[in-house]
Amino acid sequence: MTRAGKNDPIGDLERKLAQRGVVCVRERFRIPAFPQISPCAGFLLCAAGAFLLAAERPAASFLVGIPGALLLVLSTCGFSPLDWLGPKERRSVLVVPGTPSEEKRKALFLAIPLFCRLTSSGYFSREAALRRAAGAFGFFLSLALSVLAGAATLRYLPPLPMTGVLAGTAMGLLAAGEWVRGKPAVPARNLAAGWVERSIPSRGPEARPFILVYSGDAAEVKFFLAKYRRPVFRGQGIFFEFAEGSVGPPAVSVREGSVLPYRVDPALFSRVRAAGEVCGIHFARMPTLRLTSGGRVAMSRGFKAVTLFRPEDPSAAEPGLSDERAAAWLAEIAAAGRFDRQP
Repeated sequence: MTRAGKNDPIGDLERKLAQRGVVCVRERFRIPAFPQISPCAGFLLCAAGAFLLAAERPAASFLVGIPGALLLVLSTCGFSPLDWLGPKERRSVLVVPGTPSEEKRKALFLAIPLFCRLTSSGYFSREAALRRAAGAFGFFLSLALSVLAGAATLRYLPPLPMTGVLAGTAMGLLAAGEWVRGKPAVPARNLAAGWVERSIPSRGPEARPFILVYSGDAAEVKFFLAKYRRPVFRGQGIFFEFAEGSVGPPAVSVREGSVLPYRVDPALFSRVRAAGEVCGIHFARMPTLRLTSGGRVAMSRGFKAVTLFRPEDPSAAEPGLSDERAAAWLAEIAAAGRFDRQP
């Protein structure tokens, strides 16, 4: 969380935009803090269902395990219905209003976090990879337990005491891991946040994008989409993450999400690539981002979204993307008429 005072990048950007005469709004709100309750509750319910299965009570196991599996499915898809029951923390984001959605023209919004998580200490770290693998294992195990409990209730399977004990222990460990997992350390600074001021197109007859500057938490994207749901209705969002120190080639996500990833809209992907080619960017990696990204949050709510970033380690066969071209890419997308109309 950024505070007013010496370390307030959102406030600094707000003042710079005000000096240029750009209208911007600083939104203040509260979001769920760590630990996140939804995945913890999901794993705990599945653990209880597994131990009930071990106790040869398959009907009760099914009734308890199904809500747990449903919570994990919702969490995987970008919805966390129980998180608001836990602790909250205050946040603020900066929004530059743009051209709202119309019947034939959908709004474009550019989402720029102050800090990037697509770094070696964040998304690409070994710890993060193990955490994603454990979460995927728990997700599929919860579904399997529900199927086994239902089959045992209908007497298609014999009692499964050992399976229930092992599965319940695994689910309990996953629930404990989710509960004790603290808030991620502040990752690398996002260079794109410093390019916002010169990337906003001047006032004119052309459509202008909404611009969201936030700290980097996907929950802040949820707040923006909820607060501005009418002007950006069914629009398209582009998320920029150019971490300080990253020197690799350009990358454009093709899917985003952990276990059930959402596919990036092909038309939006093509437009982003076309804007890059205007700036001399002819190659882009196409990875699947398996994390709770802002793009996944947007796609789960009916928006089209894509994430642009730059890996930290360049390949010998792939030239790195310079800061100048990356900034030009952002400016071209912000001013591109190709995003005005839907195909």
